Amino acid sequence: MDRRNPIPLVEPMLAVRSEPFDNPEFLFEVKWDGYRALAYLDSGGTELRSRNRQDITGSFPELGGLHLSVKHLPALLDGEVVVFSGGRPSFGSLQARGRLSDPLKIKRAAVRTPALYLAFDILYVSGRPVIGEPLKRRKEILAASVQGGAFLVVADFVTGSGILFARAARDRGLEGVMAKALNSPYLPGKRSHYWKKIRFTNGVDLAVCGYRPGKGGRKLGALLLCGFRNGDLVYCGKVGTGFSREAEDDLIRRLQPLRTGRPPAAVSRQEAGGVIWVRPHLVCAVEYLEKTAGGFLRHPIFKGLRLDKGLEECEAP
Repeated sequence: MDRRNPIPLVEPMLAVRSEPFDNPEFLFEVKWDGYRALAYLDSGGTELRSRNRQDITGSFPELGGLHLSVKHLPALLDGEVVVFSGGRPSFGSLQARGRLSDPLKIKRAAVRTPALYLAFDILYVSGRPVIGEPLKRRKEILAASVQGGAFLVVADFVTGSGILFARAARDRGLEGVMAKALNSPYLPGKRSHYWKKIRFTNGVDLAVCGYRPGKGGRKLGALLLCGFRNGDLVYCGKVGTGFSREAEDDLIRRLQPLRTGRPPAAVSRQEAGGVIWVRPHLVCAVEYLEKTAGGFLRHPIFKGLRLDKGLEECEAP
């Protein structure tokens, strides 16, 4: 989409990790298992941008009319693109949608497994910024601006009772909870203690720095992963489980143009054997049991690509 929206591109505000807590000065909302996306809305249409500023509007045509459900345009919403299955967010279903490039297949998928945009913040309204307003006020503006629609929902939240809310979210099999200070401004591109993420599993987003070809019927044996620690790009281990046959094909296709002759991070000679090195551009989500004494992931499982994230967002656990 050609950018005609008068609102400038904005980087989303980020959170730090936390354990569940109670605090009357914080609100608590579900951490949706989807693609973070900023929705640029004006009278001419809807434009969805991922965390790394990529235009993902074409991947979710059912969300192309979000501007029709919002007053006081031009406006900018912050939220999550989510696909539900069985009443819960399904990152696997969303990942399948994100892999599609054929327009006809995208159109069919939009009908078969439609996405929903869950809005949790508003940054511009009537073309003017409100990022300096406290979150409590921005929530009021958001509620007053969104008229609702088949594909647009304002995310619910509670205040104060974070521990109970986190327990309820865990019992329902959700990914986690976000805690946000009610008086916090919106800090574009900043990771701030005003916002805290409470995850129920050990999960991390890391960049692929290499891969091993598969054996037998498998095309992909393992992905080698890296992330930043204290400003340096470090090797975090490899993941060799969790790939479907379709995911293997997609990963090999995306990795081949990224091939390079040397590892982007220091890797032991034993780990480097048989590896095809790639530029650390492709980001994936991984769940793991714990870290080893050497700082590597133990029993990691591949959960899917994060096409909405870039290398700079990959923090080594």
